[in-house]
Amino acid sequence: MSLYSIAKSFRIPESKAKCAYCHAEYMCVEGAYSICPSCESMVVPGAEAGVDGIVAEKMGSISASMARGAFLEAAEGADALATSQDPKILYALASFFKLLSDITYADVDYTMKAFMERNADNRNDEPKRNRYSAMHLESRDRECLHKCIQLLELSGASDANSLFIKAMAEIKLRRYAHASIIIGNWSYSEPACRYAGMALATRTRDRSAEKKIIAVLKDREMGALFYASEYFALRREFERAEKLISMLSSHLNLSKYGMYKKRMESVANAAGI
Repeated sequence: MSLYSIAKSFRIPESKAKCAYCHAEYMCVEGAYSICPSCESMVVPGAEAGVDGIVAEKMGSISASMARGAFLEAAEGADALATSQDPKILYALASFFKLLSDITYADVDYTMKAFMERNADNRNDEPKRNRYSAMHLESRDRECLHKCIQLLELSGASDANSLFIKAMAEIKLRRYAHASIIIGNWSYSEPACRYAGMALATRTRDRSAEKKIIAVLKDREMGALFYASEYFALRREFERAEKLISMLSSHLNLSKYGMYKKRMESVANAAGI
């Protein structure tokens, strides 16, 4: 079967899960660890117990602020937590900063003339608006990822979770050679290794990408649908890409996928497709 056929027939797992870091709710295979399809953290059953209660509450507040569209409030909350020395928290925070940056860019209408006053009116606090510009938020995303990697290297941690977030952080920073070394020295029998390998192959447009996406779809990871969509978008097969991202969005009402769909539509329009 082709990748598209397998992705279209993907059977959503039956068990409910909630990410201990970004608080996204999704479906996963019962009893096993899974990868959160929102922030791409490794979620282990009962992992909430390993997250500091105050930090977990603050992460939940950031998520709630984003859900109700209070993006400036969410940015302030994420900024306050970025002093954390926990690599897992920093890795999850990076996804918040990235999404906030994308939302901020999308919120600006660049077709306006002169000083574009209406864009300025989208935020009512000038100092905060300047502080949390899209470029600043993108910089904070990268800073959290760099700090996450550095802390993991200093600790020498080699458990599956540490290897996973280290490899994924390198991929998100587009440091593909670093990620390739981590994945190459890791056992492919680990589902998390297969997921990271899929992400790397998709982003680098490696010939093995299709095969690796199929392997993770067979692991029943919902996030694999996102990479299948990205795979088709990179091949300019936008109709297939949009169908898969819509399929995923129907099960996960998350801003991340709405923003991705907008970017896909923009590229497709620019390409005259």
